[in-house]
Amino acid sequence: MGERRVVNSLDRLIVALCLDYKRRREIIEARTASRRTDTELRYYNFKLYDAVAEIVGERFAEGYIDEIGRNIGYAKSALYCFSEVTYKEYKRRAMDNIAKRLHLL
Repeated sequence: MGERRVVNSLDRLIVALCLDYKRRREIIEARTASRRTDTELRYYNFKLYDAVAEIVGERFAEGYIDEIGRNIGYAKSALYCFSEVTYKEYKRRAMDNIAKRLHLL
């Protein structure tokens, strides 16, 4: 039987950053933020997207970001083209890569 990973503060931070991805994108597109805020929002969204795309490919990156942020698991996933094992492995690797890319690990 597989070992269950304990959710820690780093996982929670990554989930929160993923959950906020869409809001940041909307602010960027609306051009309503100050230059400094816009730069920070772009930085986080780029790092998240790039880290996840490196694991799952660009086609599925935003889907995984959304599902990580909303705590959607395989059973309710819109990413139906992956097996359960592959889906879960990609999700874990994507979260680990986000942490690495943001220099949190």
